[in-house]
Amino acid sequence: MLCERCKQRPAVNEIVVLEQGIPVKRHLCRQCTIELMTGYVPVVKHCPTCQMTQNDLVRLRKAGCATCYTVFRDELIKMTRQYQQGHDQHVGSIPVQLRSPHERIEERLEKLAGELERAVELEDYERAARLQKEIKQLKGQGEA
Repeated sequence: MLCERCKQRPAVNEIVVLEQGIPVKRHLCRQCTIELMTGYVPVVKHCPTCQMTQNDLVRLRKAGCATCYTVFRDELIKMTRQYQQGHDQHVGSIPVQLRSPHERIEERLEKLAGELERAVELEDYERAARLQKEIKQLKGQGEA
């Protein structure tokens, strides 16, 4: 038998509670019994559209509908930060197929500039000259 309160865990206790002044027998799980005995009753957020609860959100790690993004905003931001190394928004890379030619050229120029700097530090001037030539060619393509 499942707990009559949370409907998630098995009921292990039978207790009598007062509901509107009337004693009623309830079959509760250990956690719900402890919460009632200590007087702690958590307020559980739920989505008015899809009825998803805060517990469901944490367990499934995804929203149930568009309204969930408003109702569970703080929880979703917290989850996003966990997945995105502290950032509130997605910071992953864009697939090559979706990048514009200009973005690809800019990315390549940044990479070449770093390689050029390392070549100069290592005093590999032949490689540095080749890299400079490639950078000039790419800059010419970006302007065209």
